[in-house]
Amino acid sequence: MTTIFGLRYDYFEHTSSSNLSPRFSIAYKLSDKTTLSGATGIYYQNNSSLILSQEDSYKSLADMRAYHYVVGLSSLLADDIKLTLEGYYKKYENILMDPSLPQFFVFDIDNAEFSVNSYEQLVDDGEAESYGIEMTLQKKLAKGLYGLVGGSISKTRYKGLDNVWRDRVYDNKYIFSFEGGYKPNNLWEFSLRWNVAGGRPYTALNLVESETMNTTVLDANLTNSERYPMYHSLNVRVDRRFYYNGSNLILYFSSWNAYNQNNISTYYWNEVEQKSDTIDQWGLLPIIGIEFEF
Repeated sequence: MTTIFGLRYDYFEHTSSSNLSPRFSIAYKLSDKTTLSGATGIYYQNNSSLILSQEDSYKSLADMRAYHYVVGLSSLLADDIKLTLEGYYKKYENILMDPSLPQFFVFDIDNAEFSVNSYEQLVDDGEAESYGIEMTLQKKLAKGLYGLVGGSISKTRYKGLDNVWRDRVYDNKYIFSFEGGYKPNNLWEFSLRWNVAGGRPYTALNLVESETMNTTVLDANLTNSERYPMYHSLNVRVDRRFYYNGSNLILYFSSWNAYNQNNISTYYWNEVEQKSDTIDQWGLLPIIGIEFEF
């Protein structure tokens, strides 16, 4: 049995905040090939500097805090095959919220759009949680074959300032992926990656308001109550290597979204055609490339 205990200390001069984070993990070998493990800890994250710069009073807002609990089992099924199972629960506190938008989760809005909005008032009363089970089956390269199969079932949600629990924008419910390849020799390699995920939550358009104002208006009463269709995509790649003294050249052909699946990125109000419309993710995308290693 192996145990590890640690402490992490952080100090942020801009807000004069200091945090002490304890961590603990334990691992017990049930056999030469199977290990049972567990871990727990507290984690802090400073609020975005783009938000802190908006109001001097925001410096007094608490840093976001998360409690992690993880239990796992790993087993070597064969010399080149390893199975890992893991269950987790995470609780988040002191998340920033906007009282004028009690249904929305500020952290998800800003991160989903890769930008930070302006806020007249923020409080640090937000709560969230996530839990799930993950499985990974890994086969290392042997006899020309290698691969990795992964899957997870999870739930992630937040509590608005109206005390209603809602799904977060990252709550896919399930994710499955397979990636692997075949190397018949040192010159050729054939590989692929296939991903499947449940549809993410989204806030539906308020069609009446969107039509009246001719712009995208979300229905706050339906915050994250709808879901996009299931996502799936296949990427394939072929490599051809050329070896020289101290270097090698790689020519490759890759095809993203090989069967041209129409995955929806978002719904919006089309101001030109004056109707609800979609923005799609990448369709079929062929790539030809050259890599030189030395």
